[in-house]
Amino acid sequence: MAEEPSAVDVDGAPIAIGSNVRYIKTDTIGEITDIKTDDEGTWALLDTTQLYYRVDTLQITEKKANAGKEYTISEEDIKERIKKQAELAQTGTLEEVFQATGGG
Repeated sequence: MAEEPSAVDVDGAPIAIGSNVRYIKTDTIGEITDIKTDDEGTWALLDTTQLYYRVDTLQITEKKANAGKEYTISEEDIKERIKKQAELAQTGTLEEVFQATGGG
């Protein structure tokens, strides 16, 4: 039986097959189904995308992907996102939103 390579996430937390992780660049959530190491580093396969990610770009999370391969967002997360969008809308000007470009 092959031994699973030891791996840690971006925060130094140990990860293994079955760990729920978040890809920090796109917030993709998934469960690790395979871990392998090559000359370029240690890689983990996510079930939701069927792609390998370097383990130093993954972060352990308690969020889980649902059957539709998306993660569930809590009510608190939604409220926080709406609040941030409203704050951004208040700081912007109409000119920043509607840039006039083109010719004619």
